[in-house]
Amino acid sequence: MATLWIILMVGLAVSVTVAASVYSLRGNQQRQVTTHSVTSAQAAAWRGVEVLRRYLLGVDPATMALWGQSSGGLPLPATVTGLADIGIPDGNARITALSGTGNQYQVTATITALSGSGSTTTSATVEVLYDITPGSQGGTNTPVCASIPAAPMVFNGDLNITGGSLGVVNPAGFENIAVAGDITLSSASQATFSGCAKGNVTLSGGGILSGGHVHSQGTIHINQMANPSNTTLWGRDVTIGSGVSGGNYAAVKAGAFTANVYSGSTVIGTTELGGKLIASTVTGALPWSVGTVSPLGTGRIVITLASGDVFLLDMASVSIDATTGIVTGAAAAQRIAGDGTSPLDDQLSFRSTRIAGGTIHLATLTIDQLWGHYLTISGWGGRYTTILANGDLDIVTGTIGTLVGGGDITATQAGLYWSFPSVSTGNVAGQLKYGTARQAVPNIGAAMPGLRTQQTGTSPGLPGIPFCDTRVDAIDVTAYRGSANYIFEWIDNAPHLTIRNVRSASGASIDGVYNLATQDVRRLPASGAQFLTCNWNQAGNAAAHCFRDKTATSAWTITGLTHLPRGVFWFDNALKIDGTELRDSDGNRDLLSALITKGYVTLTQSGHDKLIAPNFSTPALLCDGDFYPGNLCDKTGTSSQFTAWTDTAGASHRGLPIGNVALVTESGAQLSGWEIHGNVILGSTLATAAQTTVIHGSLTVGTNAPGSSTTVQQGGAQVIVPQNGDNHYNPGICETPPTTPGAAAMATVRWSRYR
Repeated sequence: MATLWIILMVGLAVSVTVAASVYSLRGNQQRQVTTHSVTSAQAAAWRGVEVLRRYLLGVDPATMALWGQSSGGLPLPATVTGLADIGIPDGNARITALSGTGNQYQVTATITALSGSGSTTTSATVEVLYDITPGSQGGTNTPVCASIPAAPMVFNGDLNITGGSLGVVNPAGFENIAVAGDITLSSASQATFSGCAKGNVTLSGGGILSGGHVHSQGTIHINQMANPSNTTLWGRDVTIGSGVSGGNYAAVKAGAFTANVYSGSTVIGTTELGGKLIASTVTGALPWSVGTVSPLGTGRIVITLASGDVFLLDMASVSIDATTGIVTGAAAAQRIAGDGTSPLDDQLSFRSTRIAGGTIHLATLTIDQLWGHYLTISGWGGRYTTILANGDLDIVTGTIGTLVGGGDITATQAGLYWSFPSVSTGNVAGQLKYGTARQAVPNIGAAMPGLRTQQTGTSPGLPGIPFCDTRVDAIDVTAYRGSANYIFEWIDNAPHLTIRNVRSASGASIDGVYNLATQDVRRLPASGAQFLTCNWNQAGNAAAHCFRDKTATSAWTITGLTHLPRGVFWFDNALKIDGTELRDSDGNRDLLSALITKGYVTLTQSGHDKLIAPNFSTPALLCDGDFYPGNLCDKTGTSSQFTAWTDTAGASHRGLPIGNVALVTESGAQLSGWEIHGNVILGSTLATAAQTTVIHGSLTVGTNAPGSSTTVQQGGAQVIVPQNGDNHYNPGICETPPTTPGAAAMATVRWSRYR
């Protein structure tokens, strides 16, 4: 038999409700109950009908759904207590039947009231059937703002790797590391990655992923590095030293045309882009650099307007007239900077004024496609399937499959008719030359039989310069406070815990505000399940009360954590976790938590298990324990699920974005060998210790400190990309979406009768 403690749930409302019902017995009484003859006992019984109706009116949808379940529902009959002050002794009000699903329920109850005493005691029993429509919270179908990081690892500044390790394990074709500054890899580091940088990339240790890529909007310089296989290098300029000779590359590319952007006959901005020059528009001598560009239909280009507005245009999304170079569909470009409101003009053309980068230096390699403006090959015996040189090619020896050149070809070490590279098929705009004096070869057929020189219209163009997308939103954790289940704040000169949207296993709310300096939250309620304990829960030790020794300026420090509820945690200062030994009733020893802080986070090397974001666990672990976060758990079905949400495109997902984050801070963090399942977002820097931290999710560093440097000297980090796409979402900058009004709850009396 279940007992409902109404007095604990309605509190002051009981006396208020009673008075209201007395005054309205012969009047309104919510226009639900017919006026009856009013003996004292009868009046008390009808007051009980109204008090119980108002109580049922306040039962939230999740609890009502839980009651209605065929298994695990409300045990019947359920005794209602707390009504003695209005003449209904404990046990004399009972819910005897409950049925319904979804948003409509029926509750049957009997209420027996007493009046008088001794031999003059009279009683009256009323049986009543209520129709219950639980209220809706509103906004459940409103799209939730969310974002996916540009890459599994994003650094909003320079990345220096001088020791330790750094790496990403993810599906093919996914950007690994995106860096807003320079990437420098040196010394004994073991970093292996594939990714891009807005600045320069300098690699002299570790390696890059086979089958991966390194893209740079600056210069790529590689030397003394383990040879990859089938990797692509693409930058403004590329230099590969002799220390990596013999490697096998899918492509090495560099260079673009710097061009004015035209709308009709008007210059509206500038850009750098790949493509070919249209022969009839070219002016100037070889190699070609000035003329109208017929753009490539791949990649993204940045267009800067005279107004200061900056647009990102995906060339795969537009139509290109190869004859005229005119692009149609540019109005779909994304504004990435500037205060304007008008879209980019829809039809554009581009006229090159000069070459941007395009210089490639290498020794001896095997390359499927080598493409740039000025190419220098200083080693012997390389193999190149295709060479595309918009300008000159200087080469010692090597084997070339197909050669297209817009300038001269010089065999730099050749004497007359010897030591020339082998070319199967070649067409160049300039001449074949040899030696340091760059003398013209008089007998081309004997020197390089497959090559034809001084061919018109043979300039192959340029690949463009890659765009490295490192855009991140600055973190303001105040925006996430409303989504938190456990809010730790310094209030009125004491540490306080505010609990929101948290329920016990029975479905009862435990929401409230607790002064951690004076109140005991080791169990909630006082005789309930273990809730929050520290210092290995040593008996008689005041430190077992977590945060009791917190001061106004000190970090929220957890030592010897033994019990922790599950959900989203929010801290108004720094956080330090130093030693955990969780003892959950289900045997789980991991922290199933999202940790959100304003201050620096330190996760020490002391004994610990895993940190797992709520949505990276399972619905059963998150939702079926002693306490569960009601906003993250959907318990309306026969088994628990993560809460559903809809994105701005109308697609449905499981697991609110706030439940995908394991760690978010406006400051930085030191991560020391933890295994983290969930996305990590750091406002400033990342510090690593002796042991490598493994993150199953994503890592974003420096959201609030653009240009900050991250240095990995020891330990390091490895990111493993989750296979569940719903886990990729992080809460967006508008985490609290505009809400639609919720529907009001309704509780009406269908019929009532004396018994």
